[in-house]
Amino acid sequence: MEAVNLLPAYARPGHPWAAVGKDLSAPRVFKAGSVVACVAAVGLGLGYVHERSVVNDRHAALADVQAQVAVADAKAAPFRSAQAAAAARMTAASSVSDKRVAWEGLLSDVSRVLPKQVYLQSLSAQSPTPLAPGAAVAAPTTPPAGTTTPETTAASGFSATGVASSHVRVAVVLDRLASLPWLTNVTLVSSTNSGASGTTLSRGDTFTVTAGFNPNGGAK
Repeated sequence: MEAVNLLPAYARPGHPWAAVGKDLSAPRVFKAGSVVACVAAVGLGLGYVHERSVVNDRHAALADVQAQVAVADAKAAPFRSAQAAAAARMTAASSVSDKRVAWEGLLSDVSRVLPKQVYLQSLSAQSPTPLAPGAAVAAPTTPPAGTTTPETTAASGFSATGVASSHVRVAVVLDRLASLPWLTNVTLVSSTNSGASGTTLSRGDTFTVTAGFNPNGGAK
């Protein structure tokens, strides 16, 4: 039977590497290992100290930035308060502006649609609350002095008393007022003829008209 050498080629007798380390004793190996371990430990210690120093520096920089932010925030607080107050005033002003009724425009519309030989003796209009497009008309109004009207007039929002030269003119007044977008349910409450003959206003028909009133009814 032929013998088989299981050693690797570099460990077989006669190979240049086969004699490496054979002259090292156990104490020398232990001493060399201890030196290597000490060097590695010192290296790790120095690396830890360096990284710890970097972390501490970054923590100090972060604390400095946070202190600067706190100072800047304290300086900006009055400006934010003033901005919030200005925004609140703008909101209040916008709300008042939205609810403002352009009475001059509404009265101009009434005078524009009234036919000839008709004049108004009194006019009363009270804006509903809240004022908004499509708001329900349910506000009371004050009837003209010395005039007795049904209870439906008190909730109409708009009431007008005038004199027309004839019943036909009264009908035209109703039709013209109904064309205004901010009036609804235009109703003739009463129409009384003076009983005198002629077509002058002094001898014409005294009428009272009520309607639902929404000043934003024509808003788009």
